[in-house]
Amino acid sequence: MIAPGQKAPDFSLPGVLDRDPSIYDLHRFIDDVEAVVLAVVPSAHAPVCEDDLRALAASGWAARDDLLVWAITGDSLFANSAAARRLDLSFPVLSDFHAGISDSYGLSLDDWHGHQDIPGRALLVVDDEWTVQHVWSPDDPFEIPEESPFAAVAEALSELGVDVTAPDVQYRSEQ
Repeated sequence: MIAPGQKAPDFSLPGVLDRDPSIYDLHRFIDDVEAVVLAVVPSAHAPVCEDDLRALAASGWAARDDLLVWAITGDSLFANSAAARRLDLSFPVLSDFHAGISDSYGLSLDDWHGHQDIPGRALLVVDDEWTVQHVWSPDDPFEIPEESPFAAVAEALSELGVDVTAPDVQYRSEQ
């Protein structure tokens, strides 16, 4: 798995924002912000993943000019579009359908509930120099953490001069 201090791999993935599909190239955006937050999930339709994405949307981080927020899922572009509408997401949801990008970050799962080669679950912070500043990734994608993983993300962002408040995340006990 990629670790803090390592260089983040560049990528290009199809994604959706407000029902509009597009190709999202990290290199086209990273120079314009202080930091990037990547939320990686196996599926935007899995309950614990929905909880993470809802919290990220509620944070308001995507509305900032100094911060880039993207979600990356193992779902198709069409499934991501449906999830983005249902969850009222204000940031692009990208499709890493065969986990090629997640694999380059060391975050892919060989098998997840019958799905082969799918992204795991993680939150990453990457600075504008392409250096990974923070990684949180549970061994079990369905794990409900004791403490909000967004608190450490907010702290990493603060160290980069991006002062944000960590969103509350309400994990449903039944996954």
